[in-house]
This record gives sequence, C-alpha cells and structure tokens, in this order.
Amino acid sequence: MKNEEKVLARCLNSVRGLVNEIIIVDTGSTDRSIEIAQAYGAKIVKDLWQDDFARPRNKGIEQASGAWILVLDPDEMLKLEDHAGIRELTKSKEFDAYWITTRNYGPYTYKMDYQFIGPGEDPLRRAKGFTPSTKTRFFRNGLGIKFEGCWHELVDYYIRRNKLRQGSSPIPVHHWVGEISQASRKDKSSFYLRLGEKKIREQPKNGQARWELATAQMIAGLREQASHSLAEAWRLGFNVVASYYALARCQRLLGNTERGDLAFEKGVCAQYPALTHIDPEKKPLATMLKDL
Repeated sequence: MKNEEKVLARCLNSVRGLVNEIIIVDTGSTDRSIEIAQAYGAKIVKDLWQDDFARPRNKGIEQASGAWILVLDPDEMLKLEDHAGIRELTKSKEFDAYWITTRNYGPYTYKMDYQFIGPGEDPLRRAKGFTPSTKTRFFRNGLGIKFEGCWHELVDYYIRRNKLRQGSSPIPVHHWVGEISQASRKDKSSFYLRLGEKKIREQPKNGQARWELATAQMIAGLREQASHSLAEAWRLGFNVVASYYALARCQRLLGNTERGDLAFEKGVCAQYPALTHIDPEKKPLATMLKDL
C-alpha cells in the first residue's frame, strides 16, 4: 500500500474477526496509513516501490504464518456476513486455491446489489453498477504460490503451471473504482504505460501482457501502437472477445472505418456465434491483422 489513509480502515474493519493476522507491505506511505494499520494490529513490512506490483505482494506472502492467505487491496472489502462462507472454504480438502469475483463499482450499468451493508458510509449507494473480474485471491499457504507480472499481477500463472487444485467461491470482494484519486489522469496514464512496457520486456511471449499494454496505450491516446499490440496479442494466442471491440474502437478513432466495422462484426460473431455471421464481402480479420 501507499497513502491509503482514506480507505484503509474500511478494508481492515471488513476482515476484523475473520483473519488471525494482518500483513501490510508499505511501499512508501507519507500519510497516516501505517498508523491506522498498526491500530488494527497489522504487521508492517516496508519495501520501497520498484515499478512492480507482484514484488510487495510476494513480500507479504513470505511473512504469512497462517494456513490460508486472503489478498485484499486497501480500497477493497468483504461483507461482514460473508465471513462464515470464507471459513467454510478453509474446511474443504478438495481445493488449494479459490477464484473470487471482484465487483468493481463505478459508473456502469452491469448490475446492482442494494443489499450491501458495510462499516461506515456505504459508497455503493452512489454507484450505478459494477463490472466483474475474477482471479485467485484465496489460497493455501506453504505451496510456494507467488504473484507473477509487474502489472496485472496474478498467482494464477503459478497455480496453472503447477496444476494445483482450484475451485470457485460465490463470495465476492467489493471494490470502488477511482473512489479516491491521488494522481492526475495524465500521471496515471504514464504510470500504467510504463508498467505495461516493462511487463512486455519481462514476458515478451505473453499474449495477455500485449493486451494489457494495448489498454494502457489506448488510455494514453496511442491508438496506432494499441492496434499493433492487439494484433500481436492475437498472434500470441490471446484473442478474447473484448479484443475485437478494442481493435474496432482503435481503428475507428484512426479513421479506418472499414477495418473498425470488420473487427466489430468479428466481435459480435465471437460473442453470439449462433446468431450472426460475417459479411462475405469483407476480407478476413487475419488479413487485416497482417497489415498492423
């Protein structure tokens, strides 16, 4: 964490009574974050920021002594009534790790959960909806599980590679996107672009990393570069539906309407294969990608 005094107490309140220990890796806070963490009995590990989100997470794992590890960011939290469900997961002998869906609340219309009750003010009342994202964030300690990737860091790579047993949890984590911003849009854009480029240097054959870089490039207004990154992601085998729509947006903003329409059509076909088909007059997407 770094300078999270405005949200940290809410996060720690949400796990009070659930966890046996709290470990926080601080990357250089200058506000009251450490003081707040210590008030909750947290163990503080200091590790100066090195453009690597995986590094401090792994520092925290090294210090954990419990049988299970739950990973939360300071601007995330659990429902208090979900504590019992988390405890039940630890009783299972079937799985070593669990996928958990994060509900990213913001100016979206995906879904709402008006039954949410949390400590203090309820920011969810101001949210229009949420976007879900699923990743592993609850797993057994002592199996060597580590985060990988300096940005969009995950333990899933390690778990998949080592064929550990994995299950899905119905219990969500709650997260408020952009609730408190301590940096300008320009600063954030430069920061994530730098991390995206670093991850590519470290993992040049990672198609998902190319997709992540394309996202950062789009945010930075680098549309031509984003199109190249998306094409490279496809060549490396990462071709999720969202990639088609991202490429469509890039090409349309660049003034390439025909390419944008083709990519959008392909996205619709991929999303609804039984309902749509590509216009036979249009050249294949693969041909277009060779030009990028």
